[in-house]
Order: sequence, then C-alpha cells, then structure tokens
Amino acid sequence: MVTTVQTDPYKTLGVSKTASQDEIKNAYRSLAKKYHPDLNPGKKSAEVKFKEINSAYEQVGTPEARSKFDRGETEEQQFNDQARARSHAGHQGPFYYQTQEGGGRYSSNFGGESEGSFEDLFRAFRQQQQRSSQGEDQLYRMDVDFKDAVLGAEREITLNTGKKLRVKIPPGIESGKRLRFKGQGMSGVGGSPAGDAYIEVDVKPSPTFKRNGKNIEVEVPIGIGEAVLGGDVEVPTVEGPVMLHVPAGISSGSKLRIRGKGVPSQGERGDEIVSVRIVLPKEGDPELSKLQEAIRNWKNKTENGTGGSHAA
Repeated sequence: MVTTVQTDPYKTLGVSKTASQDEIKNAYRSLAKKYHPDLNPGKKSAEVKFKEINSAYEQVGTPEARSKFDRGETEEQQFNDQARARSHAGHQGPFYYQTQEGGGRYSSNFGGESEGSFEDLFRAFRQQQQRSSQGEDQLYRMDVDFKDAVLGAEREITLNTGKKLRVKIPPGIESGKRLRFKGQGMSGVGGSPAGDAYIEVDVKPSPTFKRNGKNIEVEVPIGIGEAVLGGDVEVPTVEGPVMLHVPAGISSGSKLRIRGKGVPSQGERGDEIVSVRIVLPKEGDPELSKLQEAIRNWKNKTENGTGGSHAA
C-alpha cells in the first residue's frame, strides 16, 4: 500500500487559510502561468512545481473541495468525487487540449479565460497526468533506394521491442519524411496506451538519377554520329530502359524530356529530363573512320554542287 504525503495546499498557493475563493483562484492562475512546462522548456523543477500547484488547487479550488479538505478528507477521495460528478454531467472542459505538434507531447491553450471554465484547467491537467504514463514514442531511421522512393515499396523491419512492422513506402517520398505508426512505440504504464513509432526515411543517392522536385534528371552519352545524323538511343528510367529519339545536329548539354517518367506528386507525375553528352570515339575506331569518310563525301558534294566545274 502506498501512503500519500499530504501537503498544505494553502501554503503551496501562497494564500492564507482564510483567503476567499477569488484570492485562491487568482493565485492559482498566476502560478500556473509562471511554472507551466511549455513556458519553461527543459526545466524539471518547473514541471514539478506546476504539478504541485495543480494538486493544491484541486484540493481547495472550489468551495466543495475546500470544505472536504478542511474536514480532513483526502485528495484521492476528492478526485474520485469530482470524477463521478463529471461523469454524470457529461462535461468536458474546452480550456486545455493536447497535441503532438511542436516539441512536446502536449501543448496548452490559455486563451479565452472565463470565470465559469477556469476550473477545467486543473481537471484537464489531472487527465493529462494520467495520460503522461503513456508509452514513449520511438524514432527509427530507414534507408530507402532511390527507385523505391520514387515508385513506392513495402518493407518489413524489426523494432527495438522485437516486434516486426510492415512499412509501406508511399511513392514520391523524400529524405527526412516520417511515417507514423500509432501504438507501435513503447508500452504504457498501468494499462496506459503505447506510444507511437516513427520511421524517418533516408533516400540513398543514385549513381544514375538525380531528383529535382517532381522531375528526375539523367545524363546520357551519345556518339558523334548520332549527334550529327540523329537517331534512337537507349535511356535508363526508374522503370527500366526506353528508346529516345535524338534529333540531328544536337549539341552536347542539350536537354530532352520524357514525359511521365518522373516522381509522383499529388496525383500527377513529373518528367525525366535527359541531358545529352557527346562522346568522341577513340582514334582508329572503325565508326570514326566511316564518319570521317561520310563527312568528306558530303563536303565534296556540297562544293561541287555550289561551285560547278571550272575551265582549264
């Protein structure tokens, strides 16, 4: 059996035992704002003090609770009475809410104070204390191949708890994005809910492709014959190679577009941008000899056609 040490709520709130309810309420408001954890990030002492202040206000914050405390009833008895009253009334306070946005598990809203709803703050804090026994969130990092990040994939991973988790990688995901798996974190205390598991994706760079927004960029080498005369060349895509027509007379560094071979985003898909790089053949290459012969023939025909024959 655990014995709870009772503290003097009047002393904790800094008021006398003869203080009015308004004086108690005003003292609580001032202290609650001063020591609220969101306003004192990283300060454990402030969090402890904040809990003490809320516990004190639970004991003497209303005439009914104060009367019971003065008669010697315990804090636990008071809380149980309050819980039963709220259950019958179906009342939920709009004054305090929890969210995982930002750095902590909860954040608080002090806006819209009114005399009738201020008590909801300490009631909600009691609920938050119960929920604080929820299991911790767990963060995992997972390497993903470039192709899988573009097209999507499914992986099975093993968490630190030993549990296996099937992870569906959505198409188009980027490095740094997190996938949330509710209730897959650490177990809670005393039957409280488990925390969540977050999978942070790290897309491995590709030696072939580069992502630029919704588009994928790739560099393709072509021969000088294809550059001069044009032709079809094989181009890699994340779904496999495709044939791309290169127009005659193209220069190195020119860019061609393959539509619909980029990254999926918001129901659409980007394009693949192909950058052409002309590669000269090695000296003595048969293809180079053929090309040189073709150029000489073309040059001779051009000169003969424009200049005509000359008399001796």
